[in-house]
Amino acid sequence: MSGLWLHVRNSPVRWALPVFVAIELAVLFLRNRHWIGVWPETGAAALAPAYLLGVVGAGAAAWAASAPKRHRIVEQLTASRFHPARLEANRLGATVVVLLVPYLVGQAVAFMITARTFPPGVHLWLGYALLGIFVILASTALGWACGKLLGSMFAALTAALGFLFLTAFLDRFGFVVISGRPEMTVDPGALTLRLASVIVLLLMLLCLPASHALRRRRTLLLVPAVLPLVVALVATDAVTDRKQPGEDVACVEGTTTLCIWPEHEKYLPQLREVSARIDLLPESFVRPPRINQAGIQKAWIRLPDGQWHLSYNGAPPIFYIFEGSSWSFSGDIGTAIVSSTFKFDSCDWNDLSPPDRRQFEALGAWLEAYLAGESSPDYQTNAPADRQEAWSDGREIANGDSLSDQFRWADEEVKYIHGHYCQPGR
Repeated sequence: MSGLWLHVRNSPVRWALPVFVAIELAVLFLRNRHWIGVWPETGAAALAPAYLLGVVGAGAAAWAASAPKRHRIVEQLTASRFHPARLEANRLGATVVVLLVPYLVGQAVAFMITARTFPPGVHLWLGYALLGIFVILASTALGWACGKLLGSMFAALTAALGFLFLTAFLDRFGFVVISGRPEMTVDPGALTLRLASVIVLLLMLLCLPASHALRRRRTLLLVPAVLPLVVALVATDAVTDRKQPGEDVACVEGTTTLCIWPEHEKYLPQLREVSARIDLLPESFVRPPRINQAGIQKAWIRLPDGQWHLSYNGAPPIFYIFEGSSWSFSGDIGTAIVSSTFKFDSCDWNDLSPPDRRQFEALGAWLEAYLAGESSPDYQTNAPADRQEAWSDGREIANGDSLSDQFRWADEEVKYIHGHYCQPGR
């Protein structure tokens, strides 16, 4: 342990430690802050900087690994009374420690902020925290391999760019995780397999000798160590669907019951406001008995090709909460109310005239803005211009007219559309 501590104190990477900590905290707080008060989102928010740290960390690890050749002390290390693998382990361990410190600092800061309210689901935070450790170890392994095999000043640049491109390529296989939605969780099996594979790879790197002639012969030893890691990344998903919570949900009672995952209890005050607005809607609006947050209640169905698929058919309508946006769940809840009010399978929607279609779009936009209780949406859209104009009309009504005038207008629009396009029996 004294040897490891000595290498930590003398590691060339240590000078970049303040920069790494600054990167971790900057990404944590400047990207967004909706993660505060939600454990899975807290873990994922503190995990996200690990991918950026991995790029610079891979370069730093390559620089540290190539230090003996750069300083021309390969022969001295080979002739040392200590086994070369032990010396290598101390240098590699010191690099891992220095690269892990900024990440662990970020996770600790995020943990303490959310721990002030200590909502349910702290075990979900732990999964994301361990997944970030895997990212740091993987970047270190790539950087160390480049430093040992290339042994040049270009090894650091090669490792940094290599990890960047590897991250972009593996993103399609779920390598990059920056969101901690409550309906998802880190797969413990996949996480264990990934951690075990990268640790084996790091241990195998210690078997690479310093001698260039011998190193070329033993490089093939890395192949059986790299293959399990590649399989673990490609064949497994880092995150998976959580088990349905059953009755363990937080609900807001009203004319429509709104239920969310217990980990999202911080949004209950906002949902109570939305529930109160739903209760005030004119009687012409048909309110669904219940609307669930995504993932609370769903079923597996088998498709004709034999594949299984998660479906919400037959379950209550759903809403999402994206990055704490009230517009995200207000839009989904508004869509659910419109779908209940107008049974789409019993209305002649193809017969809608252009003016009536515009009014129908305006009605949906008005309902979304009314439920959100805000003046303008916090998202952008590339919808056709005529549809955006209709949405703008509906939001202007929500923001300009008195509540009684809004309800009168909405009630007239609902009755008009029902009377012209949704007659009973059609």
